[in-house]
Amino acid sequence: MNYINFHSLKYIVFLIGCIVPYYLTPVRIRWIVLLIGSVIFYAFAGISKMLFLLIASVVVWYAARQINKVYKKADTEAAEKGLKGKEKVLYLLPYKKKCRNYYLIPALFIVLGMLCYCKFFNLCKTFLSVVFSGSLLDHTVIVPLGISYYTFSSIGYLLDVYWRKQKAVSNYFKFLLCVCYFPQIVQGPIARYHRLIPQFERENHFDFKNVCFGMQLMLYGYFKKMVLADRLALFTTEVFGNIEKYEGLIFPIVLIFSSLQIYMDFSGCMDIVRGTSQIFGIELDENFRHPFFSKSVAEFWRRWHITLGTWFKDYVYLPLASSPRMIQIVGKIKKNCGMEAAKLFSTAVPLAVVWLFTGIWHGTGSNYIVWGCYYGTIIIFSSVLAERYKKVTAFFRIDTTTIGYQRFQMVRTFFIFTVGRLITVPGTLKATRQVIQRTVSSFNPWIFWDKTLYRMGLEFKEYVVLFFGLWLVWKVSQFQETGSVRERIAQENIMIRWAIYYIAIFTILIFGMYGIGYNPSAFIYAGF
Repeated sequence: MNYINFHSLKYIVFLIGCIVPYYLTPVRIRWIVLLIGSVIFYAFAGISKMLFLLIASVVVWYAARQINKVYKKADTEAAEKGLKGKEKVLYLLPYKKKCRNYYLIPALFIVLGMLCYCKFFNLCKTFLSVVFSGSLLDHTVIVPLGISYYTFSSIGYLLDVYWRKQKAVSNYFKFLLCVCYFPQIVQGPIARYHRLIPQFERENHFDFKNVCFGMQLMLYGYFKKMVLADRLALFTTEVFGNIEKYEGLIFPIVLIFSSLQIYMDFSGCMDIVRGTSQIFGIELDENFRHPFFSKSVAEFWRRWHITLGTWFKDYVYLPLASSPRMIQIVGKIKKNCGMEAAKLFSTAVPLAVVWLFTGIWHGTGSNYIVWGCYYGTIIIFSSVLAERYKKVTAFFRIDTTTIGYQRFQMVRTFFIFTVGRLITVPGTLKATRQVIQRTVSSFNPWIFWDKTLYRMGLEFKEYVVLFFGLWLVWKVSQFQETGSVRERIAQENIMIRWAIYYIAIFTILIFGMYGIGYNPSAFIYAGF
């Protein structure tokens, strides 16, 4: 997929071309500069694919406006009749049904239909070719840039309007800006329009602190991506691209490297994205909160890809768990089988649905379905057995508050995450099985001293840079757990501040992966 990559010189030039006119334009219309910049940014990914984005934005904007109008009319009529409380609720039911049947469901069908078409057509055409023939199946669909992200954001907005949690946006072009805002269109975060729209509508004046903090965050993101993630990618690409050449302990090492790579890649992108947006005075939602400090898998997924997790919680888990049908079924189970069975059902079913959808969102292969089931099973059992686990630790007098035990929990969580990578990163379940077979077929600890590890894309000096960089990110993360690193830098005198800036810039220039003959790897989550 072609687009202006965030870690390219072209993006820096593009960004400067947006920042200068943005702050030279009158404050009340600066959002127009962002809209024009976002459209240009998206056009680089393919003008033809913009049709999907425009159709989705028009459909959702129109449906939300119509829902708003129906509710407004119903409220006016109810007020004229003097209806309140339960009487008003009953009076509004036909209007709510009209909104659901005429606007909500058709709009959801269209935007989800486009998402499914783009993501699943290539997978399904093999099976469809049995029934159909000819040119209908002779093309390959290229997934439009950011379709998963703007589709989920738009669905969330539409449901919020339907549930009367927010008002519909009257200006289509402001809504379009929310949909295609260029910093977040590639990899998110998944926007909540009720937090984003007011920031576009307010007068964003130039703020040196915002610009400075934004640039600092971008530099940290570039360090994670170009110095660490792309360096790790040399090793992981070599091994997973040639599975048949390697065996034994090579695969546990590459899986650990793969776990670190995806974190540095994805969180690095989020730092660049949030830093870019902060320069314009727009605060995007946090998407990572040091997930490798998590003491459980559930906590991990509250810290990793936060906006995706909260989206599934608000628009899938809670509506399903609180639906009248679910409450009725749980009541029957409680009556016939007891409280514990009812709790298991009410916990397991919504979580199973969420993790099935989460797996499908991440990929279309069967390995992603298994991946979703893997995490769903762990989290369901962790939730159901939580009280029994406390009793076991109390029986064996295990002090869960000690630093040692908490470190054990973090290592355990990282191990579970790394096993999850084993399911997806080889590419297919067949390749995963091959990796497992080749791992257990040999025990070769000599690879740590016979220079085998230096023949897979990384030399000794590369490992030195890599491990020092990982240690640095670990220390920065520890500081961020207790406060803001950028605020602490801001408190230093100008000599120290600029020394930090120069060190960061030259570290990226000297140790970053780029230049002639280097093929920069795209951000991993840009494909979703």
